[in-house]
Amino acid sequence: MTRSLLFLLLLATGCAFRSEPADLVVHNARIHTLDEANTVAQAMAIRDGRIIEIGPERQILNKYAATETFDAAGRSVYPGFIDGHCHFFGYGLNKQKVDLQGTKSWAEVLERTVAYAKAHPEKTWILGRGWDQNLWDNKEFPDKTELDRLFPDRPVLLQRVDGHAAIANSTALHHAGITANTRIAGGQVLGRFTTTKGDTSWTEPAMVAEIRQMGYPFWEPTGVLVDNAVSVFQTIFDEADEATKRKALLDAQADCFAVGLTMVVDAGLDVGTIELIRRMQQEGVLKMRVYAMVADAPDNLAHFAKAGPIADERLWVRSVKVYADGALGSRGALLKAPYSDQHDHHGLQLASREHFAEVAQWCKQHGFQMNTHCIGDSANKLLLDVYAEVLGGTNDLRWRIEHAQVVSPQDRPLFAQYSIIPSVQPTHATSDGPWAGDRLGPERVTHAYAYKDLLGTLGLLALGTDFPVEGIDPLQTYRSAVLRQAAGGWPEGGYQTNNALSPLETLRGITIWNALATFTEADLGTIEVGKRADLTVVDRDLATSTPEGLRKAKVVATFVNGERVF
Repeated sequence: MTRSLLFLLLLATGCAFRSEPADLVVHNARIHTLDEANTVAQAMAIRDGRIIEIGPERQILNKYAATETFDAAGRSVYPGFIDGHCHFFGYGLNKQKVDLQGTKSWAEVLERTVAYAKAHPEKTWILGRGWDQNLWDNKEFPDKTELDRLFPDRPVLLQRVDGHAAIANSTALHHAGITANTRIAGGQVLGRFTTTKGDTSWTEPAMVAEIRQMGYPFWEPTGVLVDNAVSVFQTIFDEADEATKRKALLDAQADCFAVGLTMVVDAGLDVGTIELIRRMQQEGVLKMRVYAMVADAPDNLAHFAKAGPIADERLWVRSVKVYADGALGSRGALLKAPYSDQHDHHGLQLASREHFAEVAQWCKQHGFQMNTHCIGDSANKLLLDVYAEVLGGTNDLRWRIEHAQVVSPQDRPLFAQYSIIPSVQPTHATSDGPWAGDRLGPERVTHAYAYKDLLGTLGLLALGTDFPVEGIDPLQTYRSAVLRQAAGGWPEGGYQTNNALSPLETLRGITIWNALATFTEADLGTIEVGKRADLTVVDRDLATSTPEGLRKAKVVATFVNGERVF
């Protein structure tokens, strides 16, 4: 088309060339709007943080005079990725601890801990996280013997990758007042029989005669703590000063923007941290959108009972995070039948049924969503029943079961019957797959990580990572959901592929379904006129890529409110 003909056409249509102002025009793109029609467009215009028009390339470029343009070079543009369940603040704090992820043995854990201690002589406590005994050859929990030898005076607390177990040296146990006789509801202090009474504060418990006859008269902690026993140390984590917390939030933000996340659901924060997030957002330094679940604690609930929910442009607080049980990897998940690899153990229930019912009533009364961590089939059934009693039937309160990891088939209909959203993490399936069958047995494991089956109950899933338990990359969430394979390609052919999600289901799970699960669908989750311009640009079309192509996929740009943040 000649310039003169184009000029005449513009006059005829009453549209002056580039007469409309815009802050940003994105063009030369494959824009996956994920609207109801799954429209794919070429360009869009953005003003004041919102999308004002979507359409063909020339239509948008000819109409808008933009302060900035972004040439996507034919790449795919998606609604900003949302992590539906993670620990954003905790991830940032962990970057200031001993990084124990990927350690192949207890010896490597010790080696990294010693190196960290030498590099940080100013720290009284040595804190770390990330070890997973299931990756080691012997797959057994460690004990504190070597920690005591290496650190006789400095307290050491090293959390397992899931945060539901930890190992502490004797100095740390003494600091917390934990002895061989300590009993903690919803928690375990693992111990062993010994011929030596290693600490004068430990008293001999009642023992069966057979044990005494074997010559092991004493009982001592191994240093391994599970679930609520780890929580005894919560004040250590909470005592970080504001500078440490600010650094943690900014470090987490930078990493999240680099992988295309524009919003995170932080599963369990106290009032002080929430208020710090709010201040940093108001200052303009924290640009990440945060849907904060309030940690289940009396002081937190008392505060929000008085203050009410928060609904800011980048911060939402209208949910409570509750723990029903622990994790499968540390055998804290609450199961209906005993563990297949520990026949006398069903796992741990972290609070009473009465407590869960009280929180549920509080949430309904104050207009808060209830989001409960449930791993084992018994925990899922318990909380589904509690929810049912309070909700009474279908509703739009959008209460959630976090993880929904092992759910008996007969219990799945309760999700639809009471409008309960399953919030799941596809990378758990591919990380746990190598050993989950040992914990659950061949039949019960087929009811675990059953995302397609869960999707069939309510018609949507909130997808997340649970980072730092898993990596933060939403593209690995996509691969684990669609291919059912870990980052390294395990297993060949995929893990329990009958429960794989389709490409479109997975994309919706990290965008619009997460928006629906956080009451933010009016502004986020799809690329539509009037919505916030949160965008994630990927170097290829995820839905049409080969498995090898998906493993190479990477985020090339991230926008929040039309501002490029990566």
